[in-house]
Amino acid sequence: MHDVAKIQNYQHVINTIDVPADWMAQLSTVLEARQNDDYTIQKLLKLMVNITTIDNISIAIPDVSNRFQAKYCSRQIENGVYSFAVQHSLCRTFESGSVLVIREGSERPEAFNREALSPLDFSHRDHCLLVPLRHRQTTLGVLVLDLRNVIAGSLPLQELWFVCTQLAHTMATQVVPNFQTLYSRPYQRVNESELGAIQKAVEKCSGNKTMAAKILGLTPRQLRYRLSKLA
Repeated sequence: MHDVAKIQNYQHVINTIDVPADWMAQLSTVLEARQNDDYTIQKLLKLMVNITTIDNISIAIPDVSNRFQAKYCSRQIENGVYSFAVQHSLCRTFESGSVLVIREGSERPEAFNREALSPLDFSHRDHCLLVPLRHRQTTLGVLVLDLRNVIAGSLPLQELWFVCTQLAHTMATQVVPNFQTLYSRPYQRVNESELGAIQKAVEKCSGNKTMAAKILGLTPRQLRYRLSKLA
């Protein structure tokens, strides 16, 4: 009789991941020890692997031809390539700034509600999660998480969003490490010392001057004006 009652009162149990209790302390250690930006990003990816138990996490960056490469990868793969379906979804994520999910049997990626707290928003049909890394309303890259070995409903979303924010901040401030231009007033005199920072920003953004201007805290018009003056 007891066993029958247990069956009748059965409720689906959501599998959970044991997030390290000291993950926040680990994050602080990584950020406080920051000296080399690429090394810091790799350490943050490693921390994300520990938090999510996903061993295949990468950061997709667009190149000059608007194709995406895995510039950073938890598996230590340099300049990895993505399939055509993932490339298409990366373009949508980069342009829209929305979190997307690639699901089994679906030709188009589906939007994922980033504000949702319920782990039921993920299922065994989810193959890939694409999270835009945004700073000051500018998308700098896309975090790609391989969900194929993730148990449905187990991903710790809040911790994931928080580390993504730190990744975006690290990627943005590596363009202007001293914060002089990034947080400066929008209108300021043109200084010859800016040229190196501007050129580096444009290079980091693969020649996209509009994106570089946003990262530098300028309008595209202000950036063009500075380039013409400094040239």
